Amino acid sequence: MKIRLLIGGILALVFLGGCALEQMAPAEMVTTSQSQPLSNETGLAAEVRFDIGTLEVAADRSSNLYSLDLEYDKSNYKPDVQYQKAAADEGRLVVKLEGTSHFGVSPEKRTNRLRLNLTDSLPLRLNIKTGVGDARLSLSNLRLKDLELEAGVGGARISTYEPNPEICERVRLRSGVGSLDAVGLGNLNFRELDFEGGVGGANLDLTGEWKQDARLTIEIGVGGVTIRMPRDIGVRVDAEKHFLSGFHLEGFEKQESGYYSENYNKAKIRVSVRVQTGIGGFKITWI
Repeated sequence: MKIRLLIGGILALVFLGGCALEQMAPAEMVTTSQSQPLSNETGLAAEVRFDIGTLEVAADRSSNLYSLDLEYDKSNYKPDVQYQKAAADEGRLVVKLEGTSHFGVSPEKRTNRLRLNLTDSLPLRLNIKTGVGDARLSLSNLRLKDLELEAGVGGARISTYEPNPEICERVRLRSGVGSLDAVGLGNLNFRELDFEGGVGGANLDLTGEWKQDARLTIEIGVGGVTIRMPRDIGVRVDAEKHFLSGFHLEGFEKQESGYYSENYNKAKIRVSVRVQTGIGGFKITWI
């Protein structure tokens, strides 16, 4: 998987560099807004595909299932927003912004901006894939059951300052080319968290209100990963160590089956971390 991300990131840079030479139509910026009122939905599955620009996601405390504001270049990009009610009255939302050029998108066109607000009153499954640009996910007050973020070229930031009232079965974070910063991941109440890094570093802050044991899988490409862990969490680390990787596990004891934090046997919450490293390093800091 690491090799796929690394190759994908390199190809993306080559592809986008070529696209910069393409003659595109002059920008024609337009703005559109849309919302869907809540009815009898039992949950919401939201999928976002955003080729280029800035994406912002946050909770909606109104009576809407979702609302969005999109500013985009009409000459070179086309939006597609679809909503339907599926089985068991789950709402399904798909939001896309794709380039209309035959050769793809140009890295010079970074003016697109999407602000998407999702209901805080229903269980939510959220799947996001970005191309070129920045993604900012403010997950506080969302009732997340599942989260997947695949960031292409650019930065991504995740913040969760309030405990998730739902059990989040799995969090999947993939970073292509660029940095990923996350704050308050412990509030997501997840059972599993998978991170795959490409070219760039990641800071994963796992502070928050932990309610259950969890499993982390960390795959590092080119770039380091730093995890900030609360001191009252017991941590076990199993690592496949590349010869160029730098490991920093302060406050751990080496045993035959792995590395254990000094508080592991007494901790009420325990986290298992499996690390597969490439060229980058791995570090756990206590807070």
